[in-house]
Amino acid sequence: MVRKMIQKIIQAFTALVFLLISLFGFAEAQSRDDAYSIDQFSTSAGPEVIIKTSGGFVDVVGHDEDYVEVLMFVRRGNRYLSAGTADLSNFDIIIFQDGDTVTAEVEVKRPSILRGVNRMSISFKVYAPYMSVVNGRTSGGSVSAEHIYNSLQLRTSGGSIRANNLEGDISLETSGGSIALEEISGDINARTSGGSIRANGLEGVASLRTSGGSIRLQEISANLSARTSGGSIRGTFNTFYDDIELQTSGGSINIEIPQIVDYNLQLRGNRVNAQLTNFTGEAERNYIRGQIGEGGPLLSARTSGGNVTLSYR
Repeated sequence: MVRKMIQKIIQAFTALVFLLISLFGFAEAQSRDDAYSIDQFSTSAGPEVIIKTSGGFVDVVGHDEDYVEVLMFVRRGNRYLSAGTADLSNFDIIIFQDGDTVTAEVEVKRPSILRGVNRMSISFKVYAPYMSVVNGRTSGGSVSAEHIYNSLQLRTSGGSIRANNLEGDISLETSGGSIALEEISGDINARTSGGSIRANGLEGVASLRTSGGSIRLQEISANLSARTSGGSIRGTFNTFYDDIELQTSGGSINIEIPQIVDYNLQLRGNRVNAQLTNFTGEAERNYIRGQIGEGGPLLSARTSGGNVTLSYR
């Protein structure tokens, strides 16, 4: 009987998760036909773009054109509203150009007492030149960006972050969602206080932080520092020419690196598993410290809540 109750609880929870995913997917599946308004501004090949909203998503897409296009979406619940069908008197909306800076900002005059499907939100999807300097922020939705090759800052207090095909100075932060990174190079900083981090194809220098989730790393070639307080870390590295630092307080660490002959090693956990060849240093059940061959870049992995396993590709 207890087992059946547990199964029912799991089924109910799973159904809720899929419902939330479907609603989120609907929210992001907007098209040009859904836009409440569309504004276009002629710019240089590298303008500054500022985006701010408090109740919707921010989506930035780079393109090979010298203009910025701002699509504004107004949504009540899961339904997009067309121009003239919504009372926007409770919002201060500013979409304008000043020199080579394009700004799209929304501020709510009075917090809405409505919740759920009746609550209205305003979101932006912005097409900008590849070399734009972008600063986007929302306190109530997801943020995403792709094909920006200069400088990008995205912030959200209540949603996930998705970033794909970016280069340059990249700063991403959320207080309440997961982070997904794909094919990013440059100086990368990504932080979340309430979700997991998944990264595939990072190059350059990367700092990843989460306080409440796991970290999954694939095809990494970056000088990397990755830390979590509440999950495991699993990493696959294409190259190992620079330092790698992995740290967690609440899970195991699994690392896969190329078979190289010279590097330094610092591993610590409840149990450390690694095959060592031409090793000089100290190796115990719960830690390994020393060097392979002549030494070189440092591989550091530390956990206080699990094991550390090192293997080779």
